[in-house]
Amino acid sequence: MKTLLISPSWLGDLIMAQSLFKVLKQQDPEGSLTVYAPKYLLPLLERMREVDDTITNPFAHGEFNLTARWADGRRLRQYGFDRVFVLPNSLKSALPAWFAGIPERIGFKGESRYLLLNRMRKDKDAFPRMVERYVALAYPEVKSAPDLPSFDYPSLEVKAPSPELLERLGLDLSRPLLTLGCGANYGPAKLWPPEYFAKVCEFFIRRGGAVLGSGTKKDTPTVHAIMTYLPEDVLPYFHDISGKTSLTEALDLTGASAMAVCNDSGMMHTVAAAGLPQVCIFGSTSTGYTPPLSDKAICLESDEPCHPCFERTCRFGTYACLKKLTPEMVIAQMEKLLS
Repeated sequence: MKTLLISPSWLGDLIMAQSLFKVLKQQDPEGSLTVYAPKYLLPLLERMREVDDTITNPFAHGEFNLTARWADGRRLRQYGFDRVFVLPNSLKSALPAWFAGIPERIGFKGESRYLLLNRMRKDKDAFPRMVERYVALAYPEVKSAPDLPSFDYPSLEVKAPSPELLERLGLDLSRPLLTLGCGANYGPAKLWPPEYFAKVCEFFIRRGGAVLGSGTKKDTPTVHAIMTYLPEDVLPYFHDISGKTSLTEALDLTGASAMAVCNDSGMMHTVAAAGLPQVCIFGSTSTGYTPPLSDKAICLESDEPCHPCFERTCRFGTYACLKKLTPEMVIAQMEKLLS
């Protein structure tokens, strides 16, 4: 069977979707899986062994453009797909599959996609975790999360960082590395304070390690803010690599690290899929929805009365859900992982 998967646009969501890819490959080992995804995610899909091919999704996040989606649907028609799984919940994400005339179009109801999907699930609430919702699409007969067959967690192929990459970034592997996932595109309500990250970095460096300030260019201001809180004698062991690596280069450097400390973010899911121990910080969001899919992760989650609100910014302006998760609490969990 030739299967197309319409990918989410967010890094973490795509990584969680790999559990569905694994199930589909187990159900139909001879079938092909093609993922339709934004260009920036394509290199990561090359690190998923279940994916046979990729097609670029040319639309910017939030872009509708009905005419262009019709044309892209006609482009997809030539591949002769037997079925498609539409993973995002938006109406526009289902349009190319419908325009392509793919016989079986599978997904959750989302934005009332009655005409666009012909195998539509309306029981999203029966599957609390996002990964369960993805996997449930492969089991139309299963009606709740406890009844899902066991499934494998995401696992990305990790390679040793190339000497050229290490030289370009001025890195060596003589000290154990701590990867920081200090960003989160979602908004400030996921961002642990920079001064807290700095205390964690100082702890790790004084134990003989070094730190990678990872992320995209959007995360560079946060990485620089962390650096302003570091004592001068530990700064040489803090490496700002934000915006200086591709997704796969960041993955390989993560795989070469000893551990990570991450906000609830795409980096957190990358670290989990790379098999790295980590401490994860949940402010406005919940481990009941998007936990790291790893048995090597320890999560710290707010117990504020308003938690989880899933808001991008704090409606009270205090960000207490993040600030009450202290550096000492994170360091205590790091010590458990290091031992």
